[in-house]
Amino acid sequence: MKAMSRRGRMLADLGETAAPGVLQLIRLLEERYGASEYLDSGHNPARRAPVLIIRLPLYEDAEVGVPLNKRDISLYVRDRTCVGKRLREVVSADKVAKVYPRDGKPTSSVYQSPYLRPSASNEVLMLKLEPDDLEPVLAAFFGDSGKALAAPASGVAAGAGASIEPPMGNRPPLTEEEFAALLERQSEIGRAGEGLVILDEQARLRRCGCPKPEDYVLRIAESDVGRGYDVASTWPGEERCIEVKTTTRAGSDFFLTANERAVLGELGERAWIYRVEADGNHDGKIVARLNNPMCKIAEAQMTPVVWRVPNSVFDDEG
Repeated sequence: MKAMSRRGRMLADLGETAAPGVLQLIRLLEERYGASEYLDSGHNPARRAPVLIIRLPLYEDAEVGVPLNKRDISLYVRDRTCVGKRLREVVSADKVAKVYPRDGKPTSSVYQSPYLRPSASNEVLMLKLEPDDLEPVLAAFFGDSGKALAAPASGVAAGAGASIEPPMGNRPPLTEEEFAALLERQSEIGRAGEGLVILDEQARLRRCGCPKPEDYVLRIAESDVGRGYDVASTWPGEERCIEVKTTTRAGSDFFLTANERAVLGELGERAWIYRVEADGNHDGKIVARLNNPMCKIAEAQMTPVVWRVPNSVFDDEG
C-alpha cells in the first residue's frame, strides 16, 4: 500500500474515480475528525476499487477503511466504538452489509491493518451508507460530532446567556462507564500480548534444550503489577525479564513508567522489551525485541507526559 498524507494531493489524485458521497465521507473524516494519514491499497481502479485506510490520530490512532467506489458508499469500521460501545446497537441493521470474521475475510488492506484486522474479540463491520447516514454514523463511532475539535475563535467574548464550558482538548466527552470499557479493552490487548510472549519464550527455551519450558516462564503481571516487567523467563543461563508493549497500531509509540525505567535499568542485560502487534485476541506477532533497553533508549527519545506534583503546593492556600 502507498501512503498519501496531504488532503489536497489525495483528492486531486482521486479525480472523478470516487463517488461524490465517498469524497464527502473523506472530507468529514478530515475536517471534523482530524484524519491526516492515508494508506492506499494500490488496486487498479479500472478493475477494483482501491481501499483507503484512514488514520485518526486524535482518536488514539483509530482507523477506518473507505473503498473508493464509483457509486456506493461503503465503510469498514470496528463494531466497538472509540468510547467502548457497540456500533450495531445504534446503527440500523440494514446498514450492516457484513460482519467480520463471521462473514469471512475482508479485503486485504483491511485485514493487514492491526487496528481493523477482525478476530473474535475485534469484530469489524462493512457498512453500506447513504449520504444522510454519514454524519450520524461517524458521530456514533467516534463518540461526538467532531465539533469538539474546532477551536473557538480568539478574542470572542461570551455573550449574555452563553454557557462557559471548560476546555476539553482534542477529545470527546467520556463517561465513567465508557472509560471503564476502554480500560478493559486496553487490559485485554495487554493480556493478549503477554500471552503471545509467553508462548514465544517457551518455544525459545525449548530450542535451548529446556525440558519443561512451561515451568520456567511466568506471567509476573498477574501477581505483581508493580514489578516493572510482565514476563519472567527463569531457566538458568537464559534468564530474561520482559516488559511487553502491545499495540493494535503498527509503528505507534509506547509508554514507560518511571518504575519500569528504573527496574529495567537495574536489570541490565537481563532486561528486555518485546513489541507486540495484536488485536485483543491471541492473534498477532512479536515484531521487535530490545535487550538492555535503558542503555539503548536515549533520554532525548523519551517525552514526559505525566508530571508528579508535591502536595505542598497547597500549603500557601487558604
